[in-house]
Amino acid sequence: MTYFARRLVLGLATLWLVTLVSFVLLQVAPGDAVSAAVAGSLGEGGLTAAQIDQQRRELGLDRSWPVQYASWLGGMLRLDGGTSLATGRPVFDHLGPRVAVTVELALFAVLFSIAFGISGGLAGARMAGTAIDTGLRSIAFLTLSVPTFWIALLLIVAVASWTGHFLALGFEPLGVAPRANLVSVLPAALVLALRPGAILMRMTRASTIGATQSNHFVFARSKGVALDVAFRRHGFRTALLPVVTVIGAETVFLLGGAVVVEQVFGLPGLGRSLVSAVLARDFPVVQALTVIFAVSAVGMNLLVDIMYTLLDPRLRGGA
Repeated sequence: MTYFARRLVLGLATLWLVTLVSFVLLQVAPGDAVSAAVAGSLGEGGLTAAQIDQQRRELGLDRSWPVQYASWLGGMLRLDGGTSLATGRPVFDHLGPRVAVTVELALFAVLFSIAFGISGGLAGARMAGTAIDTGLRSIAFLTLSVPTFWIALLLIVAVASWTGHFLALGFEPLGVAPRANLVSVLPAALVLALRPGAILMRMTRASTIGATQSNHFVFARSKGVALDVAFRRHGFRTALLPVVTVIGAETVFLLGGAVVVEQVFGLPGLGRSLVSAVLARDFPVVQALTVIFAVSAVGMNLLVDIMYTLLDPRLRGGA
């Protein structure tokens, strides 16, 4: 079995385990979907035991766990996540517009983190030991030391104080109001990109310095190859493998970070939906979001594996 095929099988097994664990955890949580979401909204004292039992039968909660799990998993494979208990709409119809918000936010954040991380890391490696290198490393350390939500709040307060414009004023789709969309998304993406960018900068710097000490780089320089050419051919390319690993891992982290950033900036994305669904005990939405995040994480890891095979040909034969 080839390297990529093994990783694909492992990814599918991981997804199955995520669905199983998320289902079991919601089943053993105190209360259930009826008492928390349905009865809670009407006042539990106003529902009789017969009415609660009827609601459980309608939702299929009177069936055994294996039957419920098989039914739910089959629905997810058909892209049918059931019905939201909070809105009464199909889960994926409810989440569809929110996917676009989170994807846009994560895409801008990835671009910002790559631009900041790789350029800063390469600059630090080229000027190792100088004041510029020290300054870049200090910025990265400071960024990693301050919580993301605190930076977001400081940015909102600073912009409101200086310009009178409050960043967290809502969201407009990119196709409807491009300027308003960018004004609301770009600051959130910048804040979300700070931590991954700092980690990427430190990894790029360390990997590139290590690569410039390799035999290939030293031999190229001894042959009279110009520093910029040797740096590009034998330094940066050799350092790409660990850098790609960090990009993949931190892109997955962005999905988790979006939960906080979307709340602070008022963006109606998947992260904000997850918080709302957990507070409302909207179990179908929570389960669907768990699967969406898991698919995103596994898909990103598979993309990293593909990049590995492009950067290191030895992996193509299953080495």
